[in-house]
Parts: sequence; structure tokens; C-alpha cells
Amino acid sequence: MAVTSRRQFIQQSLFAAAALYRCPVQTLTGARSILKTHEQNGASVDPAEIRKLASKISGHVITAEAPNYESARLVFNRAFDERPALIVSCATASDVARALEFAQRQNLPLAVPAGGHSRTGFSVCEGGVVIDLSAMNRVEVNANKHVARAEAGALVRDLDQGTQHFGLATTSGGCPTVGIAGLTLGGGEGQLMSKYGAACDNLISAQLVTVDGRQLEVSHNSNPDLFWAIRGGGGNFGVVTALECRLHPVTDVLAGTLLYPAGRTPELLQTFVKLVATAPDELNILCGVLPSEQGTRFQLQFFHCGDPRDGNELLRPLRALKPQEDNVRIKSYLEAQTAGFLRAPVAHFQTDLFLPELSQAAITAITTATDHAPPTNRVFIVPLYGAISRVGLTETAFTLRQPGYEVDITGLWSTPAEKESAVRWVKVLRDNLQPFAHGVYVNQLGETSDALVKAAYGPNYARLVEIKKRYDPNNVLRLNQNIEPGGPSNN
Repeated sequence: MAVTSRRQFIQQSLFAAAALYRCPVQTLTGARSILKTHEQNGASVDPAEIRKLASKISGHVITAEAPNYESARLVFNRAFDERPALIVSCATASDVARALEFAQRQNLPLAVPAGGHSRTGFSVCEGGVVIDLSAMNRVEVNANKHVARAEAGALVRDLDQGTQHFGLATTSGGCPTVGIAGLTLGGGEGQLMSKYGAACDNLISAQLVTVDGRQLEVSHNSNPDLFWAIRGGGGNFGVVTALECRLHPVTDVLAGTLLYPAGRTPELLQTFVKLVATAPDELNILCGVLPSEQGTRFQLQFFHCGDPRDGNELLRPLRALKPQEDNVRIKSYLEAQTAGFLRAPVAHFQTDLFLPELSQAAITAITTATDHAPPTNRVFIVPLYGAISRVGLTETAFTLRQPGYEVDITGLWSTPAEKESAVRWVKVLRDNLQPFAHGVYVNQLGETSDALVKAAYGPNYARLVEIKKRYDPNNVLRLNQNIEPGGPSNN
């Protein structure tokens, strides 16, 4: 990574307890399983054509014979083990345009990863072309204007390091290895969202390559329909190659976790709801309900970017509940962003629901499920309030604008024999919470269906379909939570 500070990020050693911080699913008719492979219609590709493509780009092409192919094809969710025909490691927007043209001419499936964190495994495809943006990771900061320009392969840690060199930050997610492009295009939750809105709310402009090879700038003043769509509509409309985002002064924060003894989940969830109801914008909190061999424990993750005296007042009643562990302290924003959210890639299935309120019935369902869960499974509850909920429902494609709770349910496995029970546990809890739910967060969907996509976009769906028709009428970019140009299929 190159940033204006010229200093390299040194990755810290992080614990894995709070690992998987955000992802969704829902029981709706027609759900398509993606726990195996997505598209297996990739044909063999003429080596001469691959060599011709390689000669035309500034980056490089990785085929199955290359020594780095195995590492290059792996994605964060190890539930997916797919073998693309080739991986195009792009260095420029022109490389992206040529890779798009190649995939269409060869009639191959197409995946576009940056961080590779797609819960659905859409960062790779069987027998197709992967347009890998990870080498395009430069971050530049204009400290005077409070603006950052980041190439689409930059990760959260790249953006955070580059901006923190100047005491600035923007909403950028809670896991250091998530790609900022995928995060932002799907909406973008993070620890600054209650104060400064979602990542997409801080997007000023983007550079985008359409499926027909055009390189466009999109903003409020240039291609405004496309700018509206990419703020929540995902990678359906083109391949974003760079983003320009608004920055805010953020230096030290009061942050950390409080971990409570087993057996207190209902009481602590009720306390959590009361805290959320009166939380100021400067406070961002989420909680984890964590099964363990010693019983289900409750973890509160606390982040306050205002006056630390105010933050400590908010902590007082939480500390009065006698946590077993309490590591909340003043630390740099960069440390707060990295502590507790990074884990090694692991096979998992995660689902997501949005609950307008965390009712007693929902609390009971969560408590019952987690009291009878494997210790590798977990539930994270992410409240949405403050600045992110003060944007109009149709101002961007991102629709989670009312106050409420995003509930992420995750099952992990280390051996194939554990997979079935892990997935079943997630789906049962999801189904039990479904009567209380209204919507999903598109970035956290662990499976896909037309009904799920429509649920994610609600009243914005029809407008997104029309924009998809204009920019990708043949649905070339379909390995995503897909907005079909002809409207929903019968799948």
C-alpha cells in the first residue's frame, strides 16, 4: 500500500473472540443455496487468448499453473473452494476494462473482489474470470480539504492508517481486512456511523468502469443516477476503481469491551436496549451473545468518540453490573479499529435480520438459542441510531435508515462433519426471529434469492432495476446480491 505518509501498516496480533462482526440472511421462498459453488459453466479458455490479455494490461494474469494461484483464489469464507480459470490482478482502470471485455467475449462467469470478504463467496467463481483489485490499494489524503481518495483495492486498515496520519477518519467498518469498496457500495456500517453516518453517506465521488468499457466519474453532479445507485446497490452497475470520501477529525477515543458472566443474557440485553434508547451520537455500541463451554456470556463493545468524561459517565452503570473483564480505556482510533475484530479466514455461514425493536420475544428467542449452541456459534446485535438513521429512505439506495437492530447470526465449522449442525442452528434462530424482522443488510447476506434482494432494497428496488437496465442490460455483473435488469426471475 502507498499512502501520503509513506509509512507501512504493521498488523497487530489480535484476539479472535469477536471475530465475525456483521453479516445477514432470511427465510424467504425461493432462497438459493450458495454454500457450494455459484456458477460452474466456465469453459476452457484458449491459452493464446490469455497470453494476449496479459500482453495488454499493466497488471498480470494468474492461471492455475502459477505458483501463487492457490493463495490468490482463496477467500475469507472458507466454505467456498472454487477454482477460476484465471485471475486478473489489475493495476489500472484500463486493466479492469480489458478484463471485463475478455470475460464477456469468452462468455465466462465474472467475480470482482477487493478484500474477498463476501459472506456468500461472491469474491470468486468456478471456471470464470476474477477481476482482482487488491493491488490497486493506494490511499491519498488531502488534509486541508478533509478528503481521502482511495483505490478500490484498499482495505479498511489501509484507509484508516492513511487518514489517521493526519488525525482524520471516516466510517470504514470494524474489520481491518474488509475491502472499502464492497463495504461502501453495500452501505457501510462502522464505529463512526452514529456520529457521521454510513460509509456511503461520506462518499463524495467514485471512478467506475461500466461493462462496455467506459470509465466514468460518478457524483452528485456527474452521472447522479449511478451515484445514487452505488451508495447501497452494491457492484451491480459497474466496477468501481476509486472512491473519494469525506473525512472528520478523530484521534483518541474511549473504547474496549466489557464481558459479563454466563447466565445473564436476558437482563443484559434489556439493559442494552435501554442504553441504545438514550445513546448520544458519539457513542457506538454493539453486543455479542457468545456461547461457551462455561455457558453463554454477554460481551458489550463500547466506542465513544467525544469527550472521555462523557464516555465514562455512560460507562458507569455498565461497570456497576460487574463485568468479569473490562478493558475500556482511552486509545488511538487506529487501535480501537483493529482490536478485537480480525480473525483468520474460517468456514462459516452467517445470516442477518433487521429488527425495528429488540422485543422481549426476540430476547427470549436469542437467549434460548444461544444457551443450546456450540461454543463456535455466536450472535452479534448492531444497533442503528444517530446520524445513519437521519438520512431519508430514498436519498441513497441503502435502506436501513430507521432506528433498530441488525442481528447477525453466525455458525462456524472446522471440519466438514460440523457444517450441517452449524448451518442448521443459524437457520433455526433466523426463522424464530423472522416474525419480528423488517429488512436485511445486503453486505451481510449469507445466501441469496430474489425475495431477499427485494427485501434489502424495499422501495428503492424498482429504481435500481431501471438503472441496472441502462448500465448492465445483459447482467454481466451478476455474482452479487443481484438486481436483475428484467426484474425478479422465478428462481
